[in-house]
Amino acid sequence: MRIAIATCLTIPEVDVDEAITVAAFQSRGHDVTMVPWDDPEQDVSRFDAVIIRSTWNYPDHVKAFADWIADTATKTTLLNPADILLGNLNKRYLIELEARGIPVVPSQWIWTHDAENLATLLVGKSVVKPTVGAGSMDTRVFEPHEIDEAIAWLRSQGPDREFMVQPYMSSVDTVGEQSIIMIGGEPSHRIHKHPRFADGHENVEGPFEVSSEYADLAMRILAPIQDRILYARVDMMMNDEGKWVLSELELIEPSLFFRQKPEALDKLVDRAETLLGCGAKE
Repeated sequence: MRIAIATCLTIPEVDVDEAITVAAFQSRGHDVTMVPWDDPEQDVSRFDAVIIRSTWNYPDHVKAFADWIADTATKTTLLNPADILLGNLNKRYLIELEARGIPVVPSQWIWTHDAENLATLLVGKSVVKPTVGAGSMDTRVFEPHEIDEAIAWLRSQGPDREFMVQPYMSSVDTVGEQSIIMIGGEPSHRIHKHPRFADGHENVEGPFEVSSEYADLAMRILAPIQDRILYARVDMMMNDEGKWVLSELELIEPSLFFRQKPEALDKLVDRAETLLGCGAKE
């Protein structure tokens, strides 16, 4: 099959999984091309499928990226599917998941033009991050005594951007954040990492097995879409009661840590072939 792996013209950081992902698909006989989503010269209709992997500049071009997703879906098979991708663009998806009974990190919402309202939201050590963003982009941690600095910083982030305010989970300094990599609706491996802030470096350990305490929650989160997705990453933190809660559900372009567990790439290719309804060319 002719498969495009979507990236971007100017990638913010190196995708360490790119080469091994391409090689995994090529080893099955697929014709693979890296295609920048923001290259207007690319014609995605020539591919049997487009798999999004490293489109990491999209937060700076949200509308254009959303338009590209919708347009690409009319021309070829997009993995993950367009409606799932578009629903995952804004972290307000946490509201819908919480309404389903999924335990999530408590979140409050604020626009940059209402930055002064941060004074009522920053009641403890808090994480302030954009509702549309990738990695640690424009993410800061503030203490209540830093409220003036926090308001000034939020105002500096542009005239009409939405941010979220979440309590800083002290567990990230001890047990860290757990990333559960899912291929389809099934757990593949787990990565232990300490979240990065203000574009800092990410400390990653693993891979580890996905025990039931993580797998049960991850599968419950993905249950409505498990039959439709190629991959997902479920990021969890431990709350003050010692319970794992969802911090982010990554369905667009998450790092899947294949360098840590290269054998998981076989599962990814298997899943892609299943979703596309055929195997590699002989």
